[in-house]
Amino acid sequence: MSKIPDNIEDYSITLWLVKNQLKTEDGKDYDLKDHLYWFDILEDWSPKQVWYKAAQVGGTLAATLKMIYAIRRYGINAIYTMPSASDVATLVKSKVNRMVAQNECLQGWIKGDSIYEKQIGDNMAYFRGTFTEQAAISIPSDLNIHDEIDRSKQDILEIYSSRLDNSEYAWQWHFSNPSTLGNGVARHWVKSDQKEWFITCEGCQKEQYLKWPESICQKRRVYQCRHCQKELTDDERRRGRWVKKVLDAEWSGYHISQMMNIRKTANDILKAYEEKPADYFSNFVLGLPYVGEGNKLTWDAFEQNFTEPDTKQEQVVIGCDSGKKKHWVAGNLSGLFDYGVTEDWTDIARLLEKYSKSILVVDGMPDITGPRWLYEKYPGRVYINFYAQDRKSMELVRFGKGNEEGQVRTDRNRLIQQVVDEFTMGRIPVQGDERKWRDYYTHWENIYRVIETNALGVQVIKWESANGNDHWVHASSYWRAGMVKMMHGSFELPKVVPEGIKPGLDVSPQGTVVFGGLKNIKQDNYDWRKE
Repeated sequence: MSKIPDNIEDYSITLWLVKNQLKTEDGKDYDLKDHLYWFDILEDWSPKQVWYKAAQVGGTLAATLKMIYAIRRYGINAIYTMPSASDVATLVKSKVNRMVAQNECLQGWIKGDSIYEKQIGDNMAYFRGTFTEQAAISIPSDLNIHDEIDRSKQDILEIYSSRLDNSEYAWQWHFSNPSTLGNGVARHWVKSDQKEWFITCEGCQKEQYLKWPESICQKRRVYQCRHCQKELTDDERRRGRWVKKVLDAEWSGYHISQMMNIRKTANDILKAYEEKPADYFSNFVLGLPYVGEGNKLTWDAFEQNFTEPDTKQEQVVIGCDSGKKKHWVAGNLSGLFDYGVTEDWTDIARLLEKYSKSILVVDGMPDITGPRWLYEKYPGRVYINFYAQDRKSMELVRFGKGNEEGQVRTDRNRLIQQVVDEFTMGRIPVQGDERKWRDYYTHWENIYRVIETNALGVQVIKWESANGNDHWVHASSYWRAGMVKMMHGSFELPKVVPEGIKPGLDVSPQGTVVFGGLKNIKQDNYDWRKE
């Protein structure tokens, strides 16, 4: 075996990793064997790169190592951003500093105890947040790496871009769990070559990329070939090549889903599908923007859920929207079975008495007096809802603990979208017919979906009301939150969805492309039009 040259860092980042037996922050080997899809990404020095990535695929670690190597090899300065200063502190303390402590080669390269900047050779790595303009000024840069850009402040990212103006490199690499189409990382993805990781089934020899839902058999709960339905082995999923969708693109793009990680079983993916909200599953598991179902809940989509009445009404969940009039809905594992409106909180109390095993999720605004009275009268059965976004964990529904016992916080627009999607997919049985539910539906008829720009400059889905009569919409959302409590955190409703149905998650590729992958794999054309 020939000797690896001492200056291996001048040749290849992956050979440098192997030579130095690099350890992760936890002291484990940084092993590419089970993550071969990172090989080409690490070795890609395209000036403009974008990654559509799922959670838990090693993106932040790969980007950090790549930045350190780039600074040392090319003698450049770099800026690495996270959404907030606290995110930066977490990254540097829990990942960068611990990784340096585990690796002698990094200790020889990196100097400085500061959280926000490290000296690497004669150059600098700056770690910054995106919530203040001050963080983005007065720092020259040759390479900007933007992590979690969909949760970063977009106008501050533009200021960081100006820090590249005087650089002969002016590299920028963007990656994130995508949010919705047209936002953050998706804006750069459409300008990229949009590469997918193609594997080969040893049964039928067909090349394919892992695609939801066709690549998972929901009955056997295994990965399967999209063509012959043979169960795919870990080794078949491990070995592959990157294939471009678009030729001559401005950006180099990679789509990395959890299905590519051989440590994620098909059962893991299906559990996430069953237990997580649809947008979470799309963004954090599939690494794709969330599309959702239309801008309205149509009558046709709603009436498909009608079922025969079920006399079993145990473990009932009641959702109630507060106000001068209290609009309520009631349902259980067999779906929604009743709804109504009252001006008296005692009528809501009668519902709790009628259904002795029921729980109530009730709006805490604008009238908190009635909900508090019910909370004290029925301890352990009443939860007061407050709409609030959870930027950190992206939880859609969070029931309080300790001092927040009896409270539930939900993301208004995402929760309404979840309910709309489930009605559209036929997953919420509605016991009865048009005569019973027509008045209830009029409140759904009054709402519509719009796209707005939030305080971060990111476009988000928002549900608006045409005339304010949307009370049963919110009551249904509170009922849906209560069902999560009843099902111990699961988002999977009991009605079975036909295998292969998951609207809004796949964007049909177009065009014919070619790309050479690992170790001189033969280049051949793949016709994306047949996808």
